[in-house]
Parts: sequence; structure tokens; C-alpha cells
Amino acid sequence: MTVDPRALSAAGNNADLYAAMFASHGLASKRLPHVFVGIDRPPPYYSNLTVLAPGHGDEIAAELRVLGKKFAGALGVKDSFCELDPAPLGFEILFGASWIWRAAGVPASLDGWERIADQAGLELWEETWKNTGSPTRQRMFRPSLLERPDIAFLGRREGGEIVSGCIANLSGDCVGISNVFSKTPPDGLFVQAAAAVASLAPHLPITGYESGEDLQQARRAGFETVGDLRILVSRAARM
Repeated sequence: MTVDPRALSAAGNNADLYAAMFASHGLASKRLPHVFVGIDRPPPYYSNLTVLAPGHGDEIAAELRVLGKKFAGALGVKDSFCELDPAPLGFEILFGASWIWRAAGVPASLDGWERIADQAGLELWEETWKNTGSPTRQRMFRPSLLERPDIAFLGRREGGEIVSGCIANLSGDCVGISNVFSKTPPDGLFVQAAAAVASLAPHLPITGYESGEDLQQARRAGFETVGDLRILVSRAARM
């Protein structure tokens, strides 16, 4: 299948964030040219396996067999290029999304946003992130992530409270934008978030993936779609 090379870069950038998150939780993982695999059970909202390159169905099925046995068939998969046939494997589609891309040159400005620099700020950031659509009792973002030069938690405060935010993660050829949230009506949110992300690496394109209204907002902020993906889930994968 033909895949936009920008989608390949986006998937690779997303896997970089996965690797950082797994490491921050002390979880084992492995990365091959065609797939990222969580050897340990992933944190909430993260998949067990992420496809990084198309055309490796047999190898991916082999990895899924190992994971299926280890986790009793309860798995999540990021089908990054909508290539897998979910039903025979016992999966269903949780949701579809699109890889997004905006070329370098986005106006770069924090303009009321800031890079979270300490644990107290990170806790406030995560509290709002959870309350705006990502509920979990687990502590997701560990302070060790603040020490990484390739990860930035960006937020906007009002009255000392963080009301908007996103994560930026740097790769060699792009910078990812993810976990975009806001307590207030989100008109213009992606414009602001993209500008904040661009301030970290103005020479790099910005990438990520979104669905639904967030995808429409990203498009209005100048992002284009460069490929489709699906999140597949199973309670008893058939391997």
C-alpha cells in the first residue's frame, strides 16, 4: 500500500512519546522498525502495540500472539495505516482518527502559555487534563518527564489555574502535538497550542492525530490530514 511519508513520520513521533511514557512508568517496551510493543501492560489510554510501517502483517500477528497469551487476550492496538483485518483476530474498532501535519513556519508564540517546569505545575496540568475528558485514577505523567529535553508540557493559566494545555514531543524530523485540552470553549485552541508547540522547534513541522471535532479544529488551524488510523481493542483476541 502507498503511505504518505509524513504519516510514517507521525507514527514514529507518536512512538517516541510512547517510549518516553513507558520509561517514565518503569515499564518495559521494545521498538522494531515496523512496530512498537509494550512488553508490560501500558498506562491508561496507551495501546499494547503500535504499527510503525505498513506491509508487516505476519510479523505483527506474531507479536499479537505473544501479547495475547501474556494479557489473556485483552489488548489495544494502534492500527496506524488501517491495514489490519480486525474481526478475524477478535478485535473491534474503538474509533478512527487521522494523522495531521502542519509544515514548519507556524507562527511561534507562547502568548500566555508556559512550559510546565515543576511537579506542582505538572499536577495541576494533569488534574485539568483528567477533568476535561481523560479520567483515570492512575497518576499518568511522572515528574521524570520534566527532565527530558524532548518532552514539554505546555499550559495556559487563569488565576493560577491551568485551563488549557497540550504535550509537545520532539523527534528528529518533526514535533508532535497531543493531549490538547481546554476547560473553556475551545475556539482557537489548536491555533494557540500549535503556536506554543512551534516555539520549541520553529524549524520543524508539527504532527499528531485527532478525530471528531478536534480534527476539525486542527484543520481550521492549518493542519492537513496525511493518513488514517484506527484504534482496535479486544477483550479476548483470537490469535
